[in-house]
Amino acid sequence: MLLRFTKMHGLGNDLMVLDLISQHAYIQPQQIRAWSDRRFGVGFQRLALIEVPRHPDDDFSCRMFNAEGIEIDWLISDLCCVARLVADKRLISKAQMRVAMRHAVLDVQVHLDGSVSVPVAPPEFNAERIVLPNSLTQQQGSQAWLLENSVSMLSMDGSHAVLLVKDLSAVPMAALAAYLEQQPRIAANTTLSAVQVHDASTIEVLTWQLGEGAIDGFHPSLCASAASVIKQDKVNRRVRLEFANGQAKAWMQWLANDQNMYLTGASTRVYEGQIRI
Repeated sequence: MLLRFTKMHGLGNDLMVLDLISQHAYIQPQQIRAWSDRRFGVGFQRLALIEVPRHPDDDFSCRMFNAEGIEIDWLISDLCCVARLVADKRLISKAQMRVAMRHAVLDVQVHLDGSVSVPVAPPEFNAERIVLPNSLTQQQGSQAWLLENSVSMLSMDGSHAVLLVKDLSAVPMAALAAYLEQQPRIAANTTLSAVQVHDASTIEVLTWQLGEGAIDGFHPSLCASAASVIKQDKVNRRVRLEFANGQAKAWMQWLANDQNMYLTGASTRVYEGQIRI
């Protein structure tokens, strides 16, 4: 049989999305691995399955898989893609949708321009800061990029280190990451985000995964970075996030009396296709 799919981009990540509401199929891991191949398959980082919900109060459910066919936790970029596709295909005829994801049920809003707002629980802020050594803060040219000599620590779907800087293009991310990797109190999965505040409504973020390298697409560290600068009153309560690689933009809103933050992101339908199973 032929199975219809949609290739999508969202916040720097690319997805293959299967609508399993209007069509039916049993997807196996070996199929996902073959489809993810960028030479001989569709090519993607993540696969999204849109399915009929198990609970009557939910509008649809969604499961996420990596390129190896292993079910994984969802990202906000995934929701931006699947919610827009559900709205575009009129699988659900309302803008406010209740989506059952892995370990969570979320109310998302699809806007007229196709962007999607997703609720995000605020991070936990660690009162202790990591002070950078003189070898990093006093080296030649450090004044061109350095704004603070200590790193804020947050917990939000993992551990995040956030550093405010003057000039992202001059930040020695590899050296900063190498220093943090040597600190016994820093978890192995910690991300380091350098944040440049352009104005009260715009920040630019460069993110690095300790032990791995630069992160090009959406990652929870972007939400943590926005929350950090909002919490410190460095920017407005609604701020635009720009990825340092220039590939994506999003908005974060965190009103003073709101228990949730809201990230609004856009996605693009690249093409529709069919694949034989």
